[in-house]
Formats: sequence, structure tokens, C-alpha cells
Amino acid sequence: DAIKELVEIIGGKYFEVAIGLETANDDVADVSINKGNTFGEFIRASNIIKEAGANVKTYLLFKPIFLSERDAIEDVKESIKKAVPYTDTFSINVTNIQKGTTYERLWEKGEYRTPWLWSVVEILEWTKENFPEKRILSDPVGAGSKRGPHNCGECDKAVAKAIREFSNTQNLEFLKKVKHDCLKEWDYIVSEGILDWQLQTW
Repeated sequence: DAIKELVEIIGGKYFEVAIGLETANDDVADVSINKGNTFGEFIRASNIIKEAGANVKTYLLFKPIFLSERDAIEDVKESIKKAVPYTDTFSINVTNIQKGTTYERLWEKGEYRTPWLWSVVEILEWTKENFPEKRILSDPVGAGSKRGPHNCGECDKAVAKAIREFSNTQNLEFLKKVKHDCLKEWDYIVSEGILDWQLQTW
């Protein structure tokens, strides 16, 4: 009822209600994210929002703990495929290291690496190419820092800028034009499914 009232108040303007799905995999949600909500509950909430005349913005978490880089990419892609019928806009929240968290403890032991920015580029490109009618956004907080998503350190600013420019425009050219030698290292890590504890992290 509250959503219907808001839709009526704004008088036909575009209106989104955000839902923090994080992942469509209930096992990942339980073990890696410690979130009690299920994908079924997300579907029900989305349907209520749609029936009220509003649009749905779905938040997904990229690279929760206990997932390799490859598994984290696949988790987001699978989540997007499942959530597409119920979503107008996807927003990819990229993990970073906050003090006093399990992420920090694993990171300090060398058992967790914050996401590669190339992975974010891969997710954005894949989503836009497969579901061009959907908006897909990401703002990688702390990009280029030790505790934030990063590549090799040399290309981080350029890649983060391209991600933000794409998010603002939905123009894939911003993502396709960024290149750096470390892309080969990222591709190897992802293709081989290398685990974080097998890497020397920084």
C-alpha cells in the first residue's frame, strides 16, 4: 500500500524500489554472506513492487568470502540470469575490507583477495550484451587501494573510471577501450579457478 501511494504521489515518474538480494544462491547467501533471506522471498517482494506500479533495483554482492574469483563471477552471472524477470536495474556492490570483519581477518592471513576490477568489467559487459534492456551499475568503492577492489596498481584508476563512465551512460565502449598487461594475469587466475589462498595478495 505504501508503494502504491508513493507511485500515485510522483505521478507517473520513474520510481525504483531497491532490494538487497546479494545472491540468488541460497547456500552462498547463508554461508558466505550470512543473510537469512531466500531467493523465493526476493521474488515475492519484487512481484509486490511491480504490482504496485514501481520498478525494481536489485543489489548483488560481488565476491563474498569463501568464493574464488571465478566462482564469484559465476555467482553474479547466475544471480542476474535468475533475477532478470523481476529486475529493471542491477547494481553490483563490490566487496572491500572493513575493520573488525571476517573479511579483514581472512585478508590479513592472505586467504582473501579483494576483487579484480577486470572481474567487474567482465560482469558489466556480459550483462549488457546478454540483457541490453536492463540497466547495470557499479561504483567500486576504494578502487585501487589495498583494501578495495584493484588490479595491478598501475591501471586501477583508468579501469575504475571506465566502470563509472559505463554506469552513467550504459555505453560499452568505455569498458572495451581499457586495456593493460595485467589482464593476462587476471584471465589466468579466473580460467584456472585459482583460490585466493594460493595467491600472494597485496
